[in-house]
Amino acid sequence: MTSEPQDLFSKFRGTSLFPESAMSEIEIKKVIEAIAWEVFLRNTGLRFKRELTPDEKKSITDVESYQYYREEAVKIYEKRQRALNNKKYPVIDVPASGKRKWSGGAYTLCFVYSKYNGNFVLKGYHDEVREYLKKNYTHYFCNFSLWYRGFNRDIWDFWKEDISIFEPSRRKRKGAREKYEVRPYSSWFEDDVTTEEKKKMSLKFKRLPKRWIPEFDMF
Repeated sequence: MTSEPQDLFSKFRGTSLFPESAMSEIEIKKVIEAIAWEVFLRNTGLRFKRELTPDEKKSITDVESYQYYREEAVKIYEKRQRALNNKKYPVIDVPASGKRKWSGGAYTLCFVYSKYNGNFVLKGYHDEVREYLKKNYTHYFCNFSLWYRGFNRDIWDFWKEDISIFEPSRRKRKGAREKYEVRPYSSWFEDDVTTEEKKKMSLKFKRLPKRWIPEFDMF
């Protein structure tokens, strides 16, 4: 039998990673256990045709070897919390629904930089967060920080669907994009004149600003 998962929290309890005034310890345990299960499935490659019963799941998690996945889960949770604490923006929890999966249910921290509402963070699962953002706000750009089974992926987005944010190319080769670009999306079916007009509207940044800037109003 393993030690209870709350033993992992002792060094964090009362710190900025596990603030007393935010989630209760029981709620934090549930989050840690959910992350641990995702890491377990990722590492083992196991897939179940149906949802396991509590007793079936306990037969897997209530063994000494499973403690490794709880320890990994604490590290992931700690990294998420640091991402939130470093920004120090207001946080809005978006209610979850549906099943967790990479495309629609990855746990998401969405850092929003808006013209009319300042900077804030939406926290929840990807589909619900994106829907909430589109429904309630305009004039913003944002970073979706997606977490799924221990993996992290960042996606930049602009409030208008025809405007894209392109990151610098990771591969260093001739002609590679060296800066962030904010510009209208180009289609393969456009004529050369339209493409050139869109290029003139391109804004380039070594680093993206951490607030809405007047230059974005032209879009």
